[in-house]
Amino acid sequence: MIIDRTLLDGGIDAPLLAKLILRYRAEAEKFGRLRDYYEGRHAILHRQRKSKEAANTRIVLNHAKYITDMTTSYLIGNAVTYAASEEFDIEALKNAYLEQDIASTDSEIVKNVSIYGRAYELIYANENAAPESAVLPPDKAFVVYGDECRHDPILGVYFFKKRDLDGRVTGVECRAYDENNVYVFAGHSDSFDNMELIDTQAHHFGGVPMIEYCNNTEKQGDFEQLIPAIDAYNTLMSDRVNDKEQFVEAFLFLVDLDIDSETAQKLREEKILMGYEGAKAEYLSKVMQESDVEVLRNNLKDDIHRFSMVPDLSDESFGNNLSGVAIKYKLLGFEQSIMNKERKIAKGLKRRLELYINFLYLKGSMAFVPTHRIDVVFTRNLPANELEISQMANNLTDVVSNETLLEQLPFVTDAKEEMKIREKERATNSIMKIKEVQDMAAGGGY
Repeated sequence: MIIDRTLLDGGIDAPLLAKLILRYRAEAEKFGRLRDYYEGRHAILHRQRKSKEAANTRIVLNHAKYITDMTTSYLIGNAVTYAASEEFDIEALKNAYLEQDIASTDSEIVKNVSIYGRAYELIYANENAAPESAVLPPDKAFVVYGDECRHDPILGVYFFKKRDLDGRVTGVECRAYDENNVYVFAGHSDSFDNMELIDTQAHHFGGVPMIEYCNNTEKQGDFEQLIPAIDAYNTLMSDRVNDKEQFVEAFLFLVDLDIDSETAQKLREEKILMGYEGAKAEYLSKVMQESDVEVLRNNLKDDIHRFSMVPDLSDESFGNNLSGVAIKYKLLGFEQSIMNKERKIAKGLKRRLELYINFLYLKGSMAFVPTHRIDVVFTRNLPANELEISQMANNLTDVVSNETLLEQLPFVTDAKEEMKIREKERATNSIMKIKEVQDMAAGGGY
């Protein structure tokens, strides 16, 4: 959300927040539908037939969940790693991430980005005065940007309703975060129009401690534009089953035969029908060509995967004997889509680094590190041919640094730490060899 920065010159007040919340809630109305599709509550479940006797099977085949889960796992299934230039130490930052399992937070962020087109992270100081992150529901949080060309964040807003054990609304609360303080507003009605300021505290992060992650410039989810195609696929598969049921319940058409209801019931039970010359009995049914249905099904399925750029990994073309290069070619479109998403996510993670470093530097836990001297590294979650990688690393020995080679190995999560362990092992082995030589010289032997 972009507003005129001068609107905040008079300070943050309840009427301003109420207007911003009203404006955002109108924009966020689509989130409920997107959440329903991810969780399997599709439009087909509400379909009604004109005739109550007609078969009405309603099948949900959740391509929306497949698209989101596959995208999230591919991008963030392997935890993001951070590598600083040699002259900088970011161990305190890494420890702050490890203590709260930041990888789980990252996974939730990417999942929300895939479903809703955006995600929100709040950074706060926990009870131990350590920086910590929380993922906020996208329908209850937003970031406000200034209208200048850079669109810097000027305000983060988190709003929610309070409820009792019976689910009744007992009041509302809104927390607004600017570059220096957090302002807490509250009200006792089911409306954000009548709030009052109840608390103000400094947060010490040196910037707005709320981050917005975007999926793309349009802030659309990965399956948002494909909902009509998903609905069509569900309808086709549901009607496919309906046709089978209706075939079983088809009408029996009798020619030159006259039977009453009692005889018809007996016919249903005994499966025997007596006829006369010229009499005829046959079922009336509408038969769809199975081959035509299968062609349509495959076309819909292919279009869903094509336009989401998420491949169908159950396809026979993904065999067990494919090389790493062959798999990458098959994933080329998917990789292009993921690269665009990665750039957006990396921008938010850089912002998180800045806020964490500001807090830890002010606390005296680490020296200041410019964020442009820290690399944010994403590792694709793909089956790795470790033999190929080890051969490549061996061929590049003495061509590139050992640290760079170690970073290519999928089972090494921290190249610098691995190098330290290796040097320690080498030193230990050298000491043992020297001791063995000394023992031999003294006549002790091995």
